[in-house]
Amino acid sequence: MAVIALSYQIKGGHYMATVKLKIAELRKSKGIGQQDLAEVLGVSFQTVSKWETGTTMPDISLLPDIAAYFDVSVDELLGLKPLRQQAYIPRGTDNRDNWNGKTDKLYKNRKYFWNDDYLQFLIKNVWHIESPVDVVDFRCCDGYLGKKLLEVLPQGSTYTGLDNEYFTEKARQNFDNAHAGVKFIVSDLYSFETDKKYDLAICQAGLRHMNRPMEVLKKMIAAVKKNGLVVCVDVNREFENDGLYMDDIPYDYLCTAFDFHKIWKKELECEGRDYAVGMRLPFYMQQLGLHDIDIRMNDKVMYVNPNMKDYEEKVQGFIEINGLDEPFSISSREGTIELFMNRGVDRVEAEAYINMQARKAEYFRDTEYKKSFLKVQGLLITYGRE
Repeated sequence: MAVIALSYQIKGGHYMATVKLKIAELRKSKGIGQQDLAEVLGVSFQTVSKWETGTTMPDISLLPDIAAYFDVSVDELLGLKPLRQQAYIPRGTDNRDNWNGKTDKLYKNRKYFWNDDYLQFLIKNVWHIESPVDVVDFRCCDGYLGKKLLEVLPQGSTYTGLDNEYFTEKARQNFDNAHAGVKFIVSDLYSFETDKKYDLAICQAGLRHMNRPMEVLKKMIAAVKKNGLVVCVDVNREFENDGLYMDDIPYDYLCTAFDFHKIWKKELECEGRDYAVGMRLPFYMQQLGLHDIDIRMNDKVMYVNPNMKDYEEKVQGFIEINGLDEPFSISSREGTIELFMNRGVDRVEAEAYINMQARKAEYFRDTEYKKSFLKVQGLLITYGRE
């Protein structure tokens, strides 16, 4: 997909929208050469070439003719609106191998998922696990949850982590053979089969990235014994996105500066990736015949203030987890805009997201005074029995 570089800006209201001509992209999708387009418009092919490389822009009087020829609006031609006929570009989050080597920062947030006493409360007072159990963890990642579980489960419990080769190896290194009864299986979740039946199957923050979460849930149910426990810990993106408060940025701005619904709905429609899977899980479990279904919300809230002993560590962790330590380059900025526009978001809206992220990053770069902030993950814990 060839598109020209940034060329000029249009101002309107309180935003500034950059223009990125789609002539090259439209011409190639139509299967014509620069000379063909030049003859239609009455210009030289060198002129078309300059438009496509961003050296010059078409005369404003030509824009309606160019747009009409390609059957798009002028806004689409200028890259301000998504192209209606553009093919959907999947993220590929369902392909586990696409995560290899890219999650070291992301998985730092796992230690902010649980209060240890609440996990212990669930095991002892909610799920009434009093005897050793066999646990299978779907998408075990680096094994963090497994280690947490074994700390509070009855002695003699076993843990099996399920993931691709890259992550199971990371998990083995994290356990470092220090725990008996720990093993890992390399398998894709959709194709996982097992003769062994477990007492508990769990998946944490994994179904949100799956294109077919219902199929994975079926695999989890198939992996447990009769009356075995199936636990899914996942998010509703609306909760998650409204769960950030920073002491020097208006809360309403953080909640409303960018509306993710177009992206979420498009990804659900085209891939099956469900932004509200945390809310839908009890209904899925009911459809699949589980009983004693219930749902809780994790009580963990990440609150940070300058008086904390580990203040600097938490601030740095938050910055890295949220990608605020890596400013948008021109290429990454354009890549984000293209991805968002591919999901039906206008260019102005996409740039509002980038501006919001830049404002958050600037908030943390300003070291004149210490910062306080709060993040609610909003993890929903849905469970039922086979």
